[in-house]
Amino acid sequence: MKRQFDNPETFLKTIGRGCEKYVDKFKDWDHLFRADGIAMKKDMGIGPKHRKWIMMWANKFRLGIDPYFIPTSKKHTMKRSERLIPWEMLKFETSFWDNPGHGHQPRYERGPQSLYEKLEQGSAECDELLGLFRERVAIEEAYANSMRKLSERQFAPQGFGRDEGATLKTAYGGLVAECLALSEAHSDMALELQSSVVMPLRSFSSEHRARVRASWKIMDDTIRKASMELSQVDRNHRVYTQKAAAAEQMRLNETPNATQATHAAPGALAAAEFEVKSRPSIGTLLSPTDTPTTSTFNAESPNQDTEDEADADVAAQRRLLAESGVGVTRAVLPQVQGELDVASIVLGNVALTRHEFHVVLQRMQAEIPQHDVKFGILGTFRGLISGESLAGWWCTNYPTVVRNEADSISVGQSLMAQGYLRLMGRGSQFQSRANAYYQWKRPALEFQSDDEDDSGDEQPLGDRRAHLGKTLTYERAQREANEASQIYRDSVARAEIVRTDLEEQLTNYLDTMEVWELNRMMNIKSTFGEYARVSKLPIQAELSIGDRLEVYEESIKPQQDIQWAIEHYGTGRFTPRPIIFRPFGLSPAEYQIFGVALDEQLLVSHKDIPLFPAKALSLIRKSSRELAPDDRYTVWTTRALLRNIHELRNTVNRGSRVTLKQLRSFDLSVVANALVLYFLELPQPLCPEELHGPLRAIYSARSEKSTAESFTTIKNLLSGISYAHLKTIQTLFATLSEQTKGGSTNERDSFIKSVSKRLGPVILRGKEIVGVSVSRIPEIFVADLIENYDEILADIEAKRPFKPIPPPIKNTEADIQPESSSAVGGSELPPKTEALLVQPRSSRTSIDAKQQQQLSVGGASSTTPKRLSANSSVSATGSNTGDVSAPTPASKRGSTSSTSSNSRQIVPSSADTLRAQNSFDVDERLVDNILEDANEAGGEENNMEFFLKDEDSDGSDNDTDNETDSNSIEAPAKTDANGHNSANKASQTT
Repeated sequence: MKRQFDNPETFLKTIGRGCEKYVDKFKDWDHLFRADGIAMKKDMGIGPKHRKWIMMWANKFRLGIDPYFIPTSKKHTMKRSERLIPWEMLKFETSFWDNPGHGHQPRYERGPQSLYEKLEQGSAECDELLGLFRERVAIEEAYANSMRKLSERQFAPQGFGRDEGATLKTAYGGLVAECLALSEAHSDMALELQSSVVMPLRSFSSEHRARVRASWKIMDDTIRKASMELSQVDRNHRVYTQKAAAAEQMRLNETPNATQATHAAPGALAAAEFEVKSRPSIGTLLSPTDTPTTSTFNAESPNQDTEDEADADVAAQRRLLAESGVGVTRAVLPQVQGELDVASIVLGNVALTRHEFHVVLQRMQAEIPQHDVKFGILGTFRGLISGESLAGWWCTNYPTVVRNEADSISVGQSLMAQGYLRLMGRGSQFQSRANAYYQWKRPALEFQSDDEDDSGDEQPLGDRRAHLGKTLTYERAQREANEASQIYRDSVARAEIVRTDLEEQLTNYLDTMEVWELNRMMNIKSTFGEYARVSKLPIQAELSIGDRLEVYEESIKPQQDIQWAIEHYGTGRFTPRPIIFRPFGLSPAEYQIFGVALDEQLLVSHKDIPLFPAKALSLIRKSSRELAPDDRYTVWTTRALLRNIHELRNTVNRGSRVTLKQLRSFDLSVVANALVLYFLELPQPLCPEELHGPLRAIYSARSEKSTAESFTTIKNLLSGISYAHLKTIQTLFATLSEQTKGGSTNERDSFIKSVSKRLGPVILRGKEIVGVSVSRIPEIFVADLIENYDEILADIEAKRPFKPIPPPIKNTEADIQPESSSAVGGSELPPKTEALLVQPRSSRTSIDAKQQQQLSVGGASSTTPKRLSANSSVSATGSNTGDVSAPTPASKRGSTSSTSSNSRQIVPSSADTLRAQNSFDVDERLVDNILEDANEAGGEENNMEFFLKDEDSDGSDNDTDNETDSNSIEAPAKTDANGHNSANKASQTT
């Protein structure tokens, strides 16, 4: 709804900010709407701040398409409900991203490149429109004949010809059609057009093009640097894989019975630093017939196809270079003698080592024909080669690597850029022409490889066994593998920082480009308005023509054209693909959180769901209890800056552990936005992709079925997904359903609609990547889960496929040291070894039943108190079997009997568990005594809140209230008259 005003005076007084003092500058509404920034500055003397404010509100008031309301006075503050846009607007910052699909890392070029082409099209449109106005000026002087030709003007293919259906193109077509009616215009109209239309548009068009191109150049350089970092990660990963596989092969060669010894005696691997699984990626360097000794090794690796595909390009290059020689046999797999030769010189898309590049240089200098060319007064230059010969040599000798002329040109350009080739003439670009001659520079003639036997090898990738030193020991190979792993991990961390910085810069760039594009559309719209005004000047008979032109001008909808451009040129939603550190033989969930599958994160979580969503939702529930409904809604609807979200992400994404302390240092809105980013970066959506088709069919046929039947079908579909996904969905929507309690119905509906639009495409998306999706099924699905949580999700039960790990406990040796030796009947616990600590949990073996029985009997005959003896016996047994009962926190002792069947958890094999258990029990008794004294002194007042201000103050991950678990969300604990939790009171009186 647009507010009405009687005259410009009331309008200026309403918008405030001192604009009322310029009332005498504007005569009427037309004068106010036609005034641009230049006229306000030169003719009226209005300052820059007031100019911007007046123009903004004048455009909003005139168009009537903006959802904002004009305030009624200076003191009036617009409510948030008034500022909300009534529909979801597509934005550049969320629509121009590169989404290569699952398993592929985006390179970020496609989206910005598509947007840049659209912006260049906008400059072409400005030039096209400017050319139209210039021709119009000339045609006005030539009268009817020239105007008749102009009315037959066709759309430019790179301008308006591309946008079929845009309002700007429609208005432009009407503008061309009206040129026929203006064939009798006068020369005064031509002068007015030149001064009011052509000159401002020409100035704006040149400035706009310069801004767009300068910004694109900076962004393109940034993307290229980021791509180099990502390529470096791939190279480091290949080197790490090769060295790790070589070290593992050497270990197997030195100790053939290592595999059997590992299963027979876990303590025999105490000296090993970590366990490395066999990976066959290095086998891609060889042909199948040349590696008979490694067939068993390659067969043991389950990821052979994946690794072969990852190293396919490098292997193809090296096989091609090996086959280009004469009389040289292919290389066989070396027995890890010396350091692996890693590609260090890149020519276009060809990666070579120094030795390989040396051989290629010698072959080029010997095989490419040389010419003697005379260059005027400079004389005759000898030993020159033509660009055509050099390009043909690469295409002939390496057709699979250098596939076309463009690849050969990139190789030649790299030779020039690295100082090996000189162009005889002007310029710095390599040209594959017969009359373009090049000379070898001194670095190419004097280039030497680092290998000692370099001169005797005529093949770039020949037998590498001659270049390797003496046989390396397994320890050195292991050390080199560890160094390669550290380099790979550092490169991943560095590339991750570069990626996040690039995404931040891309977000700012896309937002800026949207503002500039909208500004261009508004300027063109203003130009149309000026043109319509000038069209009324010549004669009274042309007023009707001017009215039609105003209709064309009013029909231009910049926001609608922006939406149209996004729908037709957008490349996809913002879907980040994190760079995951994948350690050799270990789960990536132990090193990072974001981007790791929920099922893998559940392996290292002692909650029913992964730690980060559990802690984030717990913090939001606790912090929003005392908040008003509007403030609770703001937590989920506020869009936080991507920089703040990445700051929280980098804070917690350093391992598998997340605490409330880490999250409390950020605003709740940032935590909620980080949770959305966490779901967005999952490799598999929260609602699996397989459910997208069935859910779409359910909602498409919803009108034919009852709501209860649809909910039952959805419930059955969700009950079939994995445990981690189901529990996370239940916890998330239980929290959202709880947040909607209280407040008015309108605010609640608005909140559900806003959250559904935001979480729908994140939680539910199909396998096919669509540029810009307009389907509302994900939004409706999320809204149903929030509003009907009890009917759909509350009754779904799932059993955890494995036992959870125990939560971290305190470790105090002073209280348990005297009794640790007697807990198991005087026998010492097995010592910890490095191998057990770094090996995966699946590789740790348990002792036999006889040894377990002996430990239990020894624990029963101990002279320690009964409670400590029982705990010590279980802990001692758990140190060998990995299965013990986790200590029951003080706040949950009231429900110990009901949960005793689920209390057995897997803990690390260590005597520290016994000491921590005893210390934990002593601390519990001290806290209970203090609380009982405090309750008696305070008149039965519950003082537990004093001790539970920070649940993570002792360094543990345990939450003090039952709301951190999904079970307590479904059936919350009862509270007494004072609002205290009955479970906490029961723990105090125990």
